[in-house]
Amino acid sequence: MTVFVDSTTLLYTLDRATPQKQAISAQWLKALRTSNQLVLSAQVLTECYAVVRRKAAFGDVRAGIRAYLSDHAQWVRSPLTVDTAILAWRLEDRYATGWWDAILLASATEARCSIFLTEDLNDQQAYGDVRVLNPFNHEPSQVLASLT
Repeated sequence: MTVFVDSTTLLYTLDRATPQKQAISAQWLKALRTSNQLVLSAQVLTECYAVVRRKAAFGDVRAGIRAYLSDHAQWVRSPLTVDTAILAWRLEDRYATGWWDAILLASATEARCSIFLTEDLNDQQAYGDVRVLNPFNHEPSQVLASLT
């Protein structure tokens, strides 16, 4: 089983204004990379890029954002296809999610992830076969141990 990570978790690793969340997000990413459990989508990378380019709070990391995201490209294991969009429509309707969350949930589902790591949806809620975990409420070691 693998863990799909959303853009906010990836962005927190760059956010010096929130050192506690920065440290926790970095811990999660390190654990997921080390255990080869990390799954990202191209949507996550492009959302991160757009936020860093747009928000003044990320001005100090803007110059290196392409390299940072390129380093994470190897973890993009979830294609975005017409089937992804159709599944996202179903998830959006069934769970009354926002569109962009539905696309991410569909991507996680298609990548056969059991966990979707985000603080933007309800912690512990299941969306079909994917369960949401807020990275700031759970220890990476405990979650990864439960996946094996």
